[in-house]
Amino acid sequence: MSHPADILDWTPEGQPRSRLYGDVYFSTEDGLAETEAVFLKGCGLPEAWAGRDRFCVGELGFGSGLNIAALLDLWRRTAGPEARLHIFSVEAHPLSAAEAARALAAWPRLAEATGPMIAGWPGRARGFHRVEFPEFRAVLDLAVLDVAEALAGWGGRADAWFLDGFSPALNPAMWGQDVLDLVAARSAPGARVGTFTVAGAVRRGLQAAGFEVDKRPGHGRKRERLEARLAGEAPARARPRVAVIGAGIAGASAARALRVLGVDPVLVEAEGLGVGASGNPAALVTPRLDAGLGPVARLAAQAFGRAADLYGQVAGAVVAAGVRQLASGERDTGRFARIAE
Repeated sequence: MSHPADILDWTPEGQPRSRLYGDVYFSTEDGLAETEAVFLKGCGLPEAWAGRDRFCVGELGFGSGLNIAALLDLWRRTAGPEARLHIFSVEAHPLSAAEAARALAAWPRLAEATGPMIAGWPGRARGFHRVEFPEFRAVLDLAVLDVAEALAGWGGRADAWFLDGFSPALNPAMWGQDVLDLVAARSAPGARVGTFTVAGAVRRGLQAAGFEVDKRPGHGRKRERLEARLAGEAPARARPRVAVIGAGIAGASAARALRVLGVDPVLVEAEGLGVGASGNPAALVTPRLDAGLGPVARLAAQAFGRAADLYGQVAGAVVAAGVRQLASGERDTGRFARIAE
């Protein structure tokens, strides 16, 4: 994957522009106003989540994170006090935290959202990255993958979609029929779609995927934009409860993850937390890392990165960090180097 410095230019006005696609990340005529008109209002927000205790937003094209910062700000101001927001976004070529901070500094009124976003900015490693925003009762899952692979690997159902890839003329792979079909397959009944483009291929593709599509007045110099909706009504979702049997490290971790997602965990343990564990005063995290990048290796690498992030947030949780693995054969030196990358 290219380093962010290789894919980004800055215009004289201080806006980020992609070298890969020759396109800007947001409108030159106030990107936040465009986000609010095209994506937030285009998906019927905040009215669509009124009375809901869980809501899911999908996005194609994370970019600078502007859409998500505006979404978090709106959610904090308008959603119910117990409601939970789940965000799924895709970005094949992520910016660095410093680049995103520079781009988002143009909108100081979003600082309460952009600050936590930059602090928890996902890395550039391929795969799925989770960022929690407890102060917003929200979770972001960012897929650093090609769009079709990301959608195929995600098991959620979105209530709203922000389709914000670079222009269809410059990045047609983001807008292909296979991608729009996957968007429909990953949508809840009644899901809404907002996008800045009115390209005929996109309009026909959304219709072929099962969406009803309408043109609406555009933002700035763009005369029109698209809104789309899937048939059906959003289902009434009771707050789910999940039983977790066993309160060791795995069980307690599962209960924590469920709670973050707005699920009520019921933890079942015969005696007490961690009683059935080894009795050692500290746990040892030993991931099974492999340079082959198969499914097991990807899972181990992402789980290890996630664990390191979470434990690092708890004062005193990490007693020591580091590992030494000695080469036992001629091939090991090269193999270890590939794993470290």
